[in-house]
Amino acid sequence: MKKPYRRIHNHWLGRPLNRTNEELKYWRILWRKARRLAINLPDKKWCDYWHMHFDWDSRGKRSCFEHRKHIRPLMFALAKTKGELARQPTPYQVFACIYPSDPGSDALYVHTPNPQTEFPAQFENCLFTDVCPPLLMGLVDLERYKIGVSKSQSDMYYTVIPR
Repeated sequence: MKKPYRRIHNHWLGRPLNRTNEELKYWRILWRKARRLAINLPDKKWCDYWHMHFDWDSRGKRSCFEHRKHIRPLMFALAKTKGELARQPTPYQVFACIYPSDPGSDALYVHTPNPQTEFPAQFENCLFTDVCPPLLMGLVDLERYKIGVSKSQSDMYYTVIPR
């Protein structure tokens, strides 16, 4: 009979966790998605705030720890995309938006000159900070990224922009 749980020791919490094979498969797929992400601008011609979400099921609402686990592949994909686009002749902007109260809305964005919207995107409502918010602590290097804090309607979110 197959065991439904596998025991994994989590060093950060100092206690073992039980995870189903489905959950492990979920994380493998998510990280594979981040590693294999390719924008391929020459084929797209332009991007009008093209974006990709990394927490479609809003699993990050379970806890701050779970939300931070989803931000890791998002930040990996941001760095990877920045490196890929740096070799393109087309001007571009790449950034991430992270919503503390709605992890399902966290996304990586790519924006280029296009016939539909203004380029470059203006981050006028962002208040840039020199202090890393607790949610992003240890996940965002302030030497490589700027963090802007914005409010839209009643929600607050962070915009992470490469320097």
